[in-house]
Amino acid sequence: MNNIIYPTLDLFLYDLRNTLGEGQDELETTRDLFQKKLPEDIHEVLFQKDTVFEDDYLELLPKKIKSFQTNSEPYPLQGYYYPVRLNDLYGLLLDCSVNNQTEPQPAASFQVLKAEIEQRLNHQSATIGQTWMISGWLPHPNTNSPEKLAQDCYQALMPGSDWERDLEGQGQFLGATIFELSHYRLLIPEGTASPTNIQNIQENQQVIIILYPDRATTQKSALFYHHWLRLLSYRHKILWAYAQSRFLKRTMKNRSTDLEQHRQSISHNQTNYREEKLRDTLVRAQDSIKNYTIELYQLEFQGSIIEINLSNYQKRLATIQERSRAIAATAEDNLSSFDQFTSLVTDKYLLQIAKDAENLQRILKLQEDTINAVRSRVEVEKAERDRNFQDAIAILGVGWSVASLVAPEDESSKTNVISQPSSPEPDSIIPAAAYKLSVALVAAALTWLLIRLWPKFMKLMSKKK
Repeated sequence: MNNIIYPTLDLFLYDLRNTLGEGQDELETTRDLFQKKLPEDIHEVLFQKDTVFEDDYLELLPKKIKSFQTNSEPYPLQGYYYPVRLNDLYGLLLDCSVNNQTEPQPAASFQVLKAEIEQRLNHQSATIGQTWMISGWLPHPNTNSPEKLAQDCYQALMPGSDWERDLEGQGQFLGATIFELSHYRLLIPEGTASPTNIQNIQENQQVIIILYPDRATTQKSALFYHHWLRLLSYRHKILWAYAQSRFLKRTMKNRSTDLEQHRQSISHNQTNYREEKLRDTLVRAQDSIKNYTIELYQLEFQGSIIEINLSNYQKRLATIQERSRAIAATAEDNLSSFDQFTSLVTDKYLLQIAKDAENLQRILKLQEDTINAVRSRVEVEKAERDRNFQDAIAILGVGWSVASLVAPEDESSKTNVISQPSSPEPDSIIPAAAYKLSVALVAAALTWLLIRLWPKFMKLMSKKK
């Protein structure tokens, strides 16, 4: 069995503090989720200093850390909570060690350390992501290779994991051997339900193992915890944003199917011209386009989140390497395995989001052009029908007015003899009404002809000029 002195397990955990568009109610909800991971006796003071809009790095506790000790079997344990605010995230470093710095402990002790940390978290999960860090120093003499010890520690922490599959690489840090292992997989379902947390749409497991040569080197590593907190926060925000982009792509893919159905319905109703149904379909299609456009902007925004966090990740990684080399007084420190993540983000994640946004934009443009063309045609046809109706009313009005002016006078009006009113003869009424109707029809026809020919006449006159 491989042994390690002062086995220490650190959990770097990240919760989302707030996002764009969220108010005080949402902030209180996220704070409640975060403080459930910490002891109740520090809840009252946990957010007292968290009062500004932006803060790159803020230690939330007045005494920075909250320590604990246990006398549990088979190992007495010690550790601490170190909560911080990292701009729009809450970060927590939860440290737990076997309280014995002289006697080697078996690699299986990391099972006990992990169980203790999970119990102290009240079995609450991270909303953005988390990283486990295994550390300790090698006993002397050490007959086994650091890699074999690292494998045993990894299996103790993550039973059933595949070392060969998960190993990203190894390097040197402060003269210690460092291993990075990760396993990332998307879990986005085919259904349309929105994810309640990040665990619903991705599987994100990262473990860092650092095997120091001696106690003195281990003590130097304490200077880098705040660097690791920052570096790993950028990594998890990138993976969180990428998972969100994949969920948005799936949602937009489903919505594009709806848009295509709207387009086919519009085409069918346009051919058979069912105005009311056509207008209803156009309204629903327009709503779908609006939501699709919002989601497209959100997809592009996830790409921007990845870009800024990738830049921060690269800068922080360079800072860690520079300072570790200065402290160790050696140029052998090498964290190149962490650069693989940079290549993955650049060559896959950002490229994929950019291509997805480009293709989805084309689908949107095609649907918008089709629907706008149909809408324009519907409006033109409606305007034409309204104009024809108004013309008809105007023509009939002109005809009736002309008929009223030229209608024959009643013979009784030509005499000056005052006589008693008498009822007109029926035979005299019918010819007068027929005459009036005929005049109205002729006047209406002439008015219609004038309306139709007048534009052509004006066009002809303009050519002659």
